[in-house]
Amino acid sequence: MTLAFAQAEAQCGDALNEATYGFAGRPVTLGVVGRILGHRTHSAFTHLRATPTLPDCPSLTIELWDAGETGVGCPFDEESGDFERRWLAAGGILSSSADGRYVGFRYQASLTVLDRETQRILGCRRSGSPLSTGEYSKPLVHLLSVWYHDRNVQLLHAGLVARDGAGVLIPGESGTGKSTTCVAAAAQGLEFLADDFAGLEHSNGSGFQGHSVFGTACLRRPDLDRFPDIRGRAVDDGIPEEDKPILFLPELYPGRVRASVRMRALVLLRVGAERTEIRRASRPDALRRFAASTLHTVVPRPGRTALERLTALVEQVPAWWLSLGPELLDLAPAIARILESSSAPDEA
Repeated sequence: MTLAFAQAEAQCGDALNEATYGFAGRPVTLGVVGRILGHRTHSAFTHLRATPTLPDCPSLTIELWDAGETGVGCPFDEESGDFERRWLAAGGILSSSADGRYVGFRYQASLTVLDRETQRILGCRRSGSPLSTGEYSKPLVHLLSVWYHDRNVQLLHAGLVARDGAGVLIPGESGTGKSTTCVAAAAQGLEFLADDFAGLEHSNGSGFQGHSVFGTACLRRPDLDRFPDIRGRAVDDGIPEEDKPILFLPELYPGRVRASVRMRALVLLRVGAERTEIRRASRPDALRRFAASTLHTVVPRPGRTALERLTALVEQVPAWWLSLGPELLDLAPAIARILESSSAPDEA
């Protein structure tokens, strides 16, 4: 894989797109050989561009190339591209070497490998053009989940919004309204960090911090129609069976997309209510919602450490039920009331 990437770079060096980002505050270098693939991969991370305060030495190096554009194919066929341990995951094959050092993900004709020891991801894509919605909007999510885990950052299946840097984490299984709620929050002036995957980090003495992983949101067309001002700027990946156009939030709402926030409240959604209402939620309700949405959705599946971290989260951060009215027009005021009330005595 290393030699193949070097060959692709040597043959198409003018098509190398490289930038440095801050993933949960850690410097990450992403280099992609291939114009279309480069644009589509970098687009999900633009809001995480590195700042001068980050260390110069990268914590992770990611190198990808487009086999179609460079003429350099993947050096492994479908069988030899997998390691000894294999799992079906998100329509692909997740595999790991016996010692756990190497983790690979193969999806159709694409292969990506994480070396956990050297902190390097290498990947080959058949072509940058026909990426699925998941590859386009949430690139490398499975291997990044492992890398984040090694940095004591747990990926959660949850949305994350904020008001003046105070984070509100929104767990929920697919179809529960997370993405629509998070986009509506940004449209109403709140800060956006995630619609589907968010990073959770616990620091002794400083509580929980939430991290943005991708600056994108995917909405079904009926939900997208609720946002006429931005509907025309959604990107369709062109795959007929995938009916979730992609929104790139840093382009739509400049200045409203943040990299990290302090966690201040947990919100459990109920959609389809006659009017928007809030009330305190119990810790068991919050833990069940997080467990249902994360432990069976995030790949690789979180283990005991993740469950302990979630338990600590619901014990330390107040949880609320948010019943959403049909128009979502009063979403931002409701979240503001939740944040203002989160220091009240626990009623759960």
